[in-house]
Amino acid sequence: MRSVFIWLLLCLLLGTSLFIMSPGAKALDKEDQSLYPPDTARLTRQQCMQCHPIIARLLRENGVAHRGVACRQCHQKFHVFVPGRTRYQDVLPKCTRCHDHPHGEELTDCSSCHTEAHTPLDIPATLSLSQGCRVCHPQFEKEIKTYTTQHTELYCTACHHTRHGYIPKCLECHQPHKGVFPVAAGNKESETPLDQCTRCHPPHKALNVTYPNNTDNNTCGLCHRKALEMLKQSHTKHSKLRCTKCHPGKHKTIKRCRQCHGQPHPVAMFKKFGSCGKCHGVAHSIIR
Repeated sequence: MRSVFIWLLLCLLLGTSLFIMSPGAKALDKEDQSLYPPDTARLTRQQCMQCHPIIARLLRENGVAHRGVACRQCHQKFHVFVPGRTRYQDVLPKCTRCHDHPHGEELTDCSSCHTEAHTPLDIPATLSLSQGCRVCHPQFEKEIKTYTTQHTELYCTACHHTRHGYIPKCLECHQPHKGVFPVAAGNKESETPLDQCTRCHPPHKALNVTYPNNTDNNTCGLCHRKALEMLKQSHTKHSKLRCTKCHPGKHKTIKRCRQCHGQPHPVAMFKKFGSCGKCHGVAHSIIR
């Protein structure tokens, strides 16, 4: 019994495989030898995938360019990580061997956004991603800071949550305008609720409302109900015009009366009353 104990202790000290050295153990068969060849430098991609099926599936389904790369091209060191002895970052492949710094010197920690190298374009919406958006999307950062709204105070990932490339529906946070969305002339009509918000509200400058000149008056009336009702009941030439005739292109644009009507009254009358509205009221309900 004592001799067996001494033999076991020697095996452990010498790092010898007990399985191979024990008299009753059988040698590796041919299948095992092909799976674990003694010369790891010649490991094939197929052999790697036999032990790493999850990695194989990730590469196959969403590996993009990495799908065609040999494992050893990235993993020059493997099966060498020992907890407490080896630093994980020393074992992992270095992205810069192939990619340098594609996003510039501001974004050099690749794994903070590309958390799974085997599916590099499946990028979760992390805080690190949000802080780097401006590097790749400077035009959106400029817009959202120039045209300040409540959106300006949010992280990008508050809307573009879940993963990179996700485009949210505005109604995830906002209530729609009441009514049915009357599409502009020439477009296919829809009876769905008003959920095509970006037709008027560019998301990164949401209050900089723009619209095509053929926008239906009922669209404007969803927010300006009183003005539309007055216009319908006025029975003047104004009631037959589109809202965009007097409010072209951009929300809160207001044409001056003289831009359409010229100067129909003597100069003295304008000096006396100051504005057209003093006599004719508001443009949506003209007093003749």
